[in-house]
Amino acid sequence: MTRALTVADLEECFVGLVPTVLATASASGTPNVTYLSRTHPVDDERIAVSNQFLSKSSRNAAENPRASLLLIRPSTYEEYRVSALYERTDRSGPVFERLRNDLAMIAALTAMEDVFRLSAADIFRVTDIERLSPPGFPEPPEPMRMAGSDELGELCARISRCGDLETILAVTLDGLDELLGIGHSQLLLADETATKLFTIATHGYDETGVGAEVAIGEGVAGLAAQRCAPVVVPNLSQMDRYTRSVRESMERSGGVGAGHSIPPAGLANPGSQLAVPALAMGQLVGSLFVEDERGGRFSQRDAAVLGTLASLLASSVQSARAEVRSSGALAPATGSAQAVHDTATTDDGTAVGVRHFTVDGSTFLDGEYLIKGVAGRLLWSLLRQYRDEGRTEFTNREIRLDPSLDLPDFRDNFESRLILLKRRLEDRDAPLRIVRTGRGRFRVEVRRPVRLELRDNNRAG
Repeated sequence: MTRALTVADLEECFVGLVPTVLATASASGTPNVTYLSRTHPVDDERIAVSNQFLSKSSRNAAENPRASLLLIRPSTYEEYRVSALYERTDRSGPVFERLRNDLAMIAALTAMEDVFRLSAADIFRVTDIERLSPPGFPEPPEPMRMAGSDELGELCARISRCGDLETILAVTLDGLDELLGIGHSQLLLADETATKLFTIATHGYDETGVGAEVAIGEGVAGLAAQRCAPVVVPNLSQMDRYTRSVRESMERSGGVGAGHSIPPAGLANPGSQLAVPALAMGQLVGSLFVEDERGGRFSQRDAAVLGTLASLLASSVQSARAEVRSSGALAPATGSAQAVHDTATTDDGTAVGVRHFTVDGSTFLDGEYLIKGVAGRLLWSLLRQYRDEGRTEFTNREIRLDPSLDLPDFRDNFESRLILLKRRLEDRDAPLRIVRTGRGRFRVEVRRPVRLELRDNNRAG
């Protein structure tokens, strides 16, 4: 005997990739059919639908509680006809809040707050679920891979064995690909002001986008950070306008001056995206962001798995930062600048121009934007000491005490910014390099002479 289907069997149908169709009828039998923005399971017997502009459907349900819903499983194209009875309308409570948060995320991503505003959540009790198999349906695609507990456990074990922040970043994103089959991922950390996220590491992109910034509350990663909750976007075709506008904004460039931004990494045509907040002891550390070319790639189960991973990642990042702050000698290690020149590969010996703007720390190499903020001020400080004192060897602890970096006492991101600067120099194939020489120590390699130019509030100084 075939087991009766339950709401739990339709989990994939609720990801929002294919809209649900709701059919109702008035007391006189006049039908009404409408598409729903969101449909959520309440329990094994009930479904909640978003009530934004369902005035006719709501009137019908009040007169005649019988309704029918058509749901489609996106991975197999199977259709399900759900017979249901209207039970109640919630204007507050957990079900209403869940739907409202879901719609608010869509609204923020599409700049349609006036449209995606939940009025109520209509609750229907399911009386029957019928699987439909109409002829002529195409062959289903290969089933989507779901994250599993075994793979998650292995990845967590790998992270726990990491000894420094840079290794943690590499192991995490490589492991997402190798173990969980997620080929495109990014880790963004909260900045010193807790108003922005900056990209510290990426995996799977032609352009790394390291150093790109996003405001907290903006985009999928920013929303996850703002709400401290996962954000799943199963169908990026809904977000075309948002994605296009953000990318165009980030790719605009002007003259050589302050206020530049690094274009973010991202797929040209993403099908689905997922971001989860990385929290440690109630504090926002960052956001873990993944995406895929396929629509419906990520589910709430994936969000739960990555949420667990992000929590471990946040704790590991904080522990690594604390370890760096407590290690390293206070006395600086000095070295010969000439020794670096003798061992490094040089071009024709022409000087590399380094232009730095004090207004926001924007720093340019030979007229091309490199970095800004703490990382930009850090590079400027290191190169001034190189020029004035011939120094190349430094400790994390002494540089953290440099007042010109403007590091706040309550949120010290020095280690993250050092890694960010190191990777930006590598991405640019710059004649300057940051090389670790031990725990809490690093060296600046200068492969060409440098010419420093300071701009104070966009005026030469």
